Amino acid sequence: MTPSTDSPPQVAPSPWRWWVCLLLMLATVINYMDRMALNQMARRIKLYFDLNNQEYGYLESAFSVAFAIGAVSTGWLVDRVSVRWVYPVMVLGWSAAGVLTGFASGFWMLLGCRFALGLFEAGNWPCGMKTTRAVLRREERSLGNSLFQSGTALGAVVAPLVVLALLRSADPGEPVRNAIVSVTGGTFAAVADAPTDTWKYPFRVIGSLGVVWIALWFLTVPRAMLRPAEESVAGAGLVHFRDVLRDARFWILFAMSIGINVTWHGYRTWLPLYLQEQRGFSEKEMSQFTTLYYVVADIGSWTVGGVTLVLCRRGTAVHRSRVLAYGFCAACTLATVAVPFLPNGVPLQLGLLVVAFGAMGLFPTYFALSQELSAAHQGKVSGSLGMCAHGALALAYPVEGYLTDLTKSYEPVLGAIGVAPLVAFVLLLWLWPPGRGAEGA
Repeated sequence: MTPSTDSPPQVAPSPWRWWVCLLLMLATVINYMDRMALNQMARRIKLYFDLNNQEYGYLESAFSVAFAIGAVSTGWLVDRVSVRWVYPVMVLGWSAAGVLTGFASGFWMLLGCRFALGLFEAGNWPCGMKTTRAVLRREERSLGNSLFQSGTALGAVVAPLVVLALLRSADPGEPVRNAIVSVTGGTFAAVADAPTDTWKYPFRVIGSLGVVWIALWFLTVPRAMLRPAEESVAGAGLVHFRDVLRDARFWILFAMSIGINVTWHGYRTWLPLYLQEQRGFSEKEMSQFTTLYYVVADIGSWTVGGVTLVLCRRGTAVHRSRVLAYGFCAACTLATVAVPFLPNGVPLQLGLLVVAFGAMGLFPTYFALSQELSAAHQGKVSGSLGMCAHGALALAYPVEGYLTDLTKSYEPVLGAIGVAPLVAFVLLLWLWPPGRGAEGA
């Protein structure tokens, strides 16, 4: 297989490329706000539709099935049509799906909206990685990817605050009424014990934000910034995508994509319910802690990207710098094993924050490694790996929901899922071909 070229774009690097990365981060923020709204209101939605955890898992599974389809289809599309046009179409699609969720009148409509959301949200990653590869030098990509991916944590930070504020503005008297319901019912459950439809309002507001991003994309991203990379690929004589599939590195990244996403999305899905239903957090306390959780996750992403760039500029080989960063973060995610044994208060919170730092810090390195395979097929590489990860998640969510219902505990699931990134790290050390991913490869 002819190795892909990793030379910088044919034009001199412009500081404007970092604005492009910030704009990608903003797209990811909006993407995750649309996605996280369901998790933040999971208890309300379960009560409103009378769902158990396995049925709630079907909502996440539908999203992941659609995400798998959307990832691979967008990946193929963005290698053929300019990312300048594909990206805003994806943002418009997921924004519309988010707004429609706010009008769901039954479980099947809600499920359909989640499917549509996943189908379009998947496009964010093939489009974003196609863009960062076009505008950044090789040693800058971990930092650029950390900016891009940190939008997931930032969106997750903002989402609880925005959702809580919108719920309160939609019905200021609801907390008082629900508190009365809890007392008269003889229980001390969370605020949302009386089912209402106020959960619909945040979906409608948050889903509308994508229109702002689309305007910024067309107004501020110069067409010429993407053209050099696309033109250099056109005549590069690079291999067919089937040759990429024969490369051992692709299958190591396959294991990485599943391991990283199982940990990150497992906590995204079940942590709010775990804190409320098993650890006794109120809705407000859950919202406050998950905000801190995602702030620390964001710090993890930025730290890994920055440290990798510093190591490179101080003489450490690019690939070695990435491996060191990934290994450290994989060790952090092992804190999940201790979570079931940590008492409430500072010990539990510190353990979860270590997991947050490591889980998000894995992504910049994974993205940078995936950008080593082929410039011509970057969209297909990203999309195919995304399809694999979310296909695995689609199978995992109902099983995880079943286990939590069966054991009456979230801890077996949360305690186990952080081991997966370490398995992928072992494969990276053992099987990544010598000399591949090194400078000049």
